Amino acid sequence: VVFNFAGIADIDFARHNPYETLHTNYVGNLNILNACVANKVKRYLFASTLYVYSSLGSFYRASKQSCELTIEAFAEKLDFKYTILRYGSLYGPRAHQTNWISKILHQALREKKITRCGDGDEIREYIHVTDAARLSVKAIGKEFENEYVIISGNQSIRIKDLMVMIKEMFNNTVNLEFSESTNDTHYEITPYNFRPKLAKKIDDSSHIDLGQGVLDLIYSIAQENHNLDSDLRQILKSPQ
Repeated sequence: VVFNFAGIADIDFARHNPYETLHTNYVGNLNILNACVANKVKRYLFASTLYVYSSLGSFYRASKQSCELTIEAFAEKLDFKYTILRYGSLYGPRAHQTNWISKILHQALREKKITRCGDGDEIREYIHVTDAARLSVKAIGKEFENEYVIISGNQSIRIKDLMVMIKEMFNNTVNLEFSESTNDTHYEITPYNFRPKLAKKIDDSSHIDLGQGVLDLIYSIAQENHNLDSDLRQILKSPQ
């Protein structure tokens, strides 16, 4: 079994670097597909995105749609077994700072503020990376062979509400700032306006609560930053 999680995942980077994004994501996927066929791999699981449903997402979305179509073609011609994993919004430990939750928690710790381009009314279903990893392994099951699987959170939340929640975790010492959005790359409530093949949402009764996951991440990031001021250190040491 081969999982392909490699590729450029930052939508804003992809928007300004089309050639690098398409070459890395599409040609990289093609190289791995050829190696899988040559070595008679039993299942290929590909990390795609909910943006394949959208007209947004720029070249990132285009690269993932192209990869999905190519995987389907391999399956039709070469009896190739696959599973497409369409991920929603992820967060958790070791995330790159292009990940929005990681980015704003670092900002809150360093600058005592969180900024958002837009009004914060966007809705997301964040899923902790630990839950996403467990569901990704579950997708190896026979019932998901040659299927499309959605991996997203079970808690819908407005971005603004998430920011307020984080502010309260910092004992209201963090300022929230909103600016006018000129970005048409990200979706507001749902990415769904394009119709690729239908996907099943894979779920689990056990998952990490968003608030608990974010709080744990705050402490993890704080431990990595030794230059926090004394007031902030005291807040993080006090009971929540």
